[in-house]
Amino acid sequence: MARTLKAFWIGFTAGFVAAVILFGIIFAIRFINQRDREIMQYVEQQNEIEALREDYSSRDPVEFLDAIPDVRGAADGASADFIRKRDEAVRAFRQRRNAR
Repeated sequence: MARTLKAFWIGFTAGFVAAVILFGIIFAIRFINQRDREIMQYVEQQNEIEALREDYSSRDPVEFLDAIPDVRGAADGASADFIRKRDEAVRAFRQRRNAR
């Protein structure tokens, strides 16, 4: 009986050690693959950013405003709004000056 109990514990310990080693190998492979995947995603994002940066820097301002939707309209609207406010301010200044 003691002999079979000793053999049982030897088998149990060997099985446990084998399971821990197998789990460690699987965990290491998964960890390395996950890390590589994250590195690849980061590199792809950096490549996209660099391509956009090169695309934008190679355009002249007129082409840049025409190529991006609503930028031209926003710029023209802001320009018109600035001119209107400037004219109102000049008119108010002249009226105060003439009122004296």
